[in-house]
Amino acid sequence: MDSSKHLVVQLNKDIEYIFQFTRWVFKPLGLWWILSSDKKLSNKIISFVLISINTFMMLSIIIPSSIHMIFVEKDLAARILLFGPIGFTLTSFIKYYLIIFQANMVQLCFKHIKDDWVSIAVESEENRAFMLKSIRFGRNLTSVCAVFMFSGGLSYDTIMPLLADTELDEFNNTIRTEVYPGYDLFLDSQTSPAYEIIYWVNVLGATATYIITTAACNLGAMCASHICGQVILINSRLKSLIDNYIIKEKGDDSFNDRISYIVQCHVRMLKFSKNLESLLRGICLIEVVASTLIICLLEYYCMTEWENSETVAIITYFMLLISLCFNIFIFCYIGEVLQQQCASIGNSAYMINWYEIPGNKGLSLSLIIAVARLPCKITAGGMMDLNLRSFGSIIKTSVAYLNMLRTMAE
Repeated sequence: MDSSKHLVVQLNKDIEYIFQFTRWVFKPLGLWWILSSDKKLSNKIISFVLISINTFMMLSIIIPSSIHMIFVEKDLAARILLFGPIGFTLTSFIKYYLIIFQANMVQLCFKHIKDDWVSIAVESEENRAFMLKSIRFGRNLTSVCAVFMFSGGLSYDTIMPLLADTELDEFNNTIRTEVYPGYDLFLDSQTSPAYEIIYWVNVLGATATYIITTAACNLGAMCASHICGQVILINSRLKSLIDNYIIKEKGDDSFNDRISYIVQCHVRMLKFSKNLESLLRGICLIEVVASTLIICLLEYYCMTEWENSETVAIITYFMLLISLCFNIFIFCYIGEVLQQQCASIGNSAYMINWYEIPGNKGLSLSLIIAVARLPCKITAGGMMDLNLRSFGSIIKTSVAYLNMLRTMAE
């Protein structure tokens, strides 16, 4: 009885540890209560209020700034300067609602992870250690993504407006810098407290976009690290499959049970990876298109501010450039690791001493080897596999667009 209680307590702690970062980034977005099994009315109200607030703050950036960029601003350089932050906010908005509309798929993935940990808890402490190591890998990716996004993004939305040089209009009135212009269509944005209110609404809206980016990264990193942990366990079971003691002393029934369990785990892992790919394909497509264009724009901004000798702007844009590059790199790296890990199952099945298996039981491994030849992958809308080669292609494309942009802006 005591051991069963200990297992339950340990299982609850492990699940709390796995979803800790997910809960931190999903709660401010109002998504955690949608995905949890608790369907209280109060939770639904909290979720609706938070989603409405985040939606309002992002739209308060997108709509006025887009109107200003398209209909008011006539200078091409100024339009290019506005296109980057507006595009980033718009893509974050789209990713936000992609996650909301796919809430059932996210719930299914979460349930799959919890069910796997129930079986892991009763197997062995060694398997639990393997899985926790993989989970820490996903948590580290989320942490690094958050650090890069917030360090680069918040400096753009908070420090740059405060340190920017003020201008004077024809009536000798001070014109304070606005990161997202366009509010003059609705009110006098230069007077107090209108300027301060707009400033903080923009900061909060931008913060929501950075949380959304971190949430998407966490979703991919957590699920991919779980799959990698499951692959490690399958490889470990395959290596211990040919155990002379089990074959000789316990007979063929034990071998059949073990190989059957390995196949079941492999099939379950493949189903989960398929669900993950369906969940992330839209998000990754938006991420690839947006990253290609915004990285190109940030490179252009860095070059422009270098020519103008604006130190603060150079540092801020460079930090944003590193953040965006690292963000798309995470998705490509996750896809690369996932492909390599899933392909390793076939290698493990072949490299064991299958020739020592009595009779034709070695044929049982052929199905595992055949299926492993088509490894799991993450795609951008089903059009491009995400891996390290894809990351190189994205960077090369952004540089090519940079050359075109410089030609147009001259």
